[in-house]
Amino acid sequence: METIISTIVIVACIYFFSRRKTKATEQETDGCTQSEDSADMQQEEKQEEPPHTRDLCIELLKQLNCEVSVEEEDENRLYFEYHGEHFIIDASNESFFINIWDPKWYIVPLDDLEQMSNVRKAINTINNYSGTTIVYCIEEEEQKFVLHSKRQCILPKDLPNVKEHLSALLNDFFTVKLWLSEQIGMQNKES
Repeated sequence: METIISTIVIVACIYFFSRRKTKATEQETDGCTQSEDSADMQQEEKQEEPPHTRDLCIELLKQLNCEVSVEEEDENRLYFEYHGEHFIIDASNESFFINIWDPKWYIVPLDDLEQMSNVRKAINTINNYSGTTIVYCIEEEEQKFVLHSKRQCILPKDLPNVKEHLSALLNDFFTVKLWLSEQIGMQNKES
């Protein structure tokens, strides 16, 4: 359900920005009082201004009552807790793109081959339908099969309801976990 909401928000944003661009073009052709030179200068100034996405993320997370900490070695890596789950956002002030990670939230022992097989099948099913993807890694030293979730998206400051947009993106991670649980349950019944 939240994936559908996220998709609707993204489509609405694309429509909003394309419509906004069309209106600006129509105003210019209808005899706008601004000269073409000053409009070009304003557009260049807008393009030269960095997006400040990292700063926007920090501000929005604080509005969502999240305590944010920044890694010393990498100031673009933000750590926070949202609804009891630990998340990481990689965001730069020079790009609109962010990567959201929910690390190490499901672990299967490597010696449980049947469960690993069921989890991998569930992952493949879910990744076909969700914008938030599940990835796994194998920690051989600790003999663990570990799941992480990831989402890459844009976060422009001009987006209407940007706080709600970020909240919907984060909530989608919980939806993916629920789907995984349901898929594993179905796989286990079949086995």
